[in-house]
Amino acid sequence: MKSEVKLNKAKWLVEPGCVVLVTSGTLANPNVMTFSWQTPVNSADPCLIVLAISHIRYSYDLIKQSNELVINVPGEELLEQTHFVGTITGKDIDKFKESGLTAVPAKIVAPPLIEQCAAHLECRVVEIFKMQSHDLLVCEVLRAEADTEMFDGKWIPEKFHTLHYLSGNYYGVMERTIQAQGK
Repeated sequence: MKSEVKLNKAKWLVEPGCVVLVTSGTLANPNVMTFSWQTPVNSADPCLIVLAISHIRYSYDLIKQSNELVINVPGEELLEQTHFVGTITGKDIDKFKESGLTAVPAKIVAPPLIEQCAAHLECRVVEIFKMQSHDLLVCEVLRAEADTEMFDGKWIPEKFHTLHYLSGNYYGVMERTIQAQGK
């Protein structure tokens, strides 16, 4: 049996995507924000990823200053930090200091990497689509790196669990890989 889902809850039918931590600002003045509204939209060169961000976010102000950001991929072990930095603004506090996350220099862009994350995608915003309450940022990946113990072209779920936002303070994790038998 199926029942109708209220439209304001419909997004949860296609969620959850992998939760990421997006850094903005500079190494001297970094900020970090939790995102679950992100998706790759092109796997060719260049790799493009779309992020949805609210107009009122402090991170958005920082991103607009340089048109640069870093998408960092946290694992299950960073659950508390990931949730914490997604619930407060960096306008008034240093989220890195308060969460225990470590900002380290990126190779190409001004915003820092998060040392504890398993992967990093250094990006430049190449296009912005204005929406009602959120804008869609099309980000070109300029450089990407991942921990080779956990990523071999895909995440190795026996070694690394991506976080997936479910609602409120609930998250899921990817725990195993399955393979289709088809062609």
